[in-house]
Amino acid sequence: MALKITNNASSIVPSTIASGDTSVTVSTGDGAKFPILGAGEFFFLTLVDTNNNFEIVKVTARTDDTMTIVRAQENTTAMPFPANSRAELRVTAANISLLNQDVLLL
Repeated sequence: MALKITNNASSIVPSTIASGDTSVTVSTGDGAKFPILGAGEFFFLTLVDTNNNFEIVKVTARTDDTMTIVRAQENTTAMPFPANSRAELRVTAANISLLNQDVLLL
């Protein structure tokens, strides 16, 4: 699997996310800010609520503004997020540890 990253990708999540949801949709048109993923590619996304609580998720697919996610990555806990939470592609510990592997920069 190959990590993909890009600079300064962020958006607002207009709808609520339940702790068991396996997809997240960002604001209309903002999906294009995030990497296009092929087979076996992924990126880490940080979800941040209005109180700055956060969860890191692994995005394994993106179609337009909707992303398929694996919850509770990097010792975070799956939690619900209210509408207007943020979705940001940030530097995480996993990003750094994967630098010695095959990394594709956009």
